[in-house]
Amino acid sequence: MAEAVSEHRIELAWQRQGVFSHEGFERQHQIRFNDELVVAAGGAGNAYGSDPEQMLAAAMASCHMMTFLALASKKRLQVLSYEDEAVAELEQREDGKFRVGRIRLSPKAVFEGEAPDAEALQKMHAKAHDHCFIANSVSCDVAITPR
Repeated sequence: MAEAVSEHRIELAWQRQGVFSHEGFERQHQIRFNDELVVAAGGAGNAYGSDPEQMLAAAMASCHMMTFLALASKKRLQVLSYEDEAVAELEQREDGKFRVGRIRLSPKAVFEGEAPDAEALQKMHAKAHDHCFIANSVSCDVAITPR
């Protein structure tokens, strides 16, 4: 295994509330980032906070954006804004186990001055995906459809 270049830590905390059984245990928990930011989390479909699938989609979208912005800055392109609508698709494998099988990114970058044409933009997103360390860490498909 390669030597770690950096470490990125979180703290996760869960506390039992009421009955603990497969049908009824509470899935609400908190995730602390960098001692300051606390994110409410829960299971899929829980209105309490983000679920792990959403966080995976967010990690992919965030990493893709930062890599895309780095590439744009190297090309001396002026990006005014960037937004994305990311979706993680949960699927059940033939062996019955669940996994995120695909993450869909729909990035939209707004440029100041001359913007790259559709082909150049697609190439930038492909290169950003190729260099995104989150994309290089997962086995699911990632579909990128620029808006």
